[in-house]
Amino acid sequence: MILGAGLGTRLRPLTERTPKVLAPVLGVPFLDRLAGFLARGGVQALALNTHHLPEAVAAHVAAAGAAWPPVELFHEPELLGTGGGVVNVARFWGQAPLLVWNGDVAADVAPGALLERRAATGALAVLLVRERPSDSRLLVDGAGWVCGIDSARRGDHRLLREPRGAARALAFCGVSVLHPALAGRLAQPPPFDLVSALLELIAAGGAVAALDAGAAFWGTTGTAAKLAALEAGLAADPALLARWAPPPGAQSRA
Repeated sequence: MILGAGLGTRLRPLTERTPKVLAPVLGVPFLDRLAGFLARGGVQALALNTHHLPEAVAAHVAAAGAAWPPVELFHEPELLGTGGGVVNVARFWGQAPLLVWNGDVAADVAPGALLERRAATGALAVLLVRERPSDSRLLVDGAGWVCGIDSARRGDHRLLREPRGAARALAFCGVSVLHPALAGRLAQPPPFDLVSALLELIAAGGAVAALDAGAAFWGTTGTAAKLAALEAGLAADPALLARWAPPPGAQSRA
């Protein structure tokens, strides 16, 4: 699932007329680049939630061509939050783990790596993390389990379970894999935040693992400055740029 319902307020005025997921990155809508990366990683079907300028997103997806994985749109007349958005696509989710990817994030980590980590640990969820500047970090113990949060942004500083070894503070990268059992366990009144809901499950004894992205490239279209940094990073590495190219033969438009 691509989380694409954000308003993109920090990208205004661009997002006053362009949905955030279609923000151009080196002249190509970011959604095209993300679809290409996920398709190369083995993803065969996509769910995409919408809210702001949904007609533009729908038209863009329709024009993208058969080279894309099939995309099912889930419009949210009222924002459901990241957690509510995930629950809203339970029909798409079915009985398989769900890969959830923020629609403004370029994380150069193979989707299969997260799925393998979840299968190996049996965790309810796996969150992609890394060392990077952030005012909101998760605490990850020596065995790779999320054990707490240290977040000035959320005003939340808690140890939620006893760590196995020393804990590190690492930033969430906007990518996760969720066990299908979570579709029922996340049933809260929307809107609600996915990470917050997972933290409460940890406090109640649930096991959530982390996958450290290490030195893998990470960028976001979240603000104009971050968008410029993302473009610079992609432009500087031809191999990286090729991995984040639109699907071959795609007919999408900037």
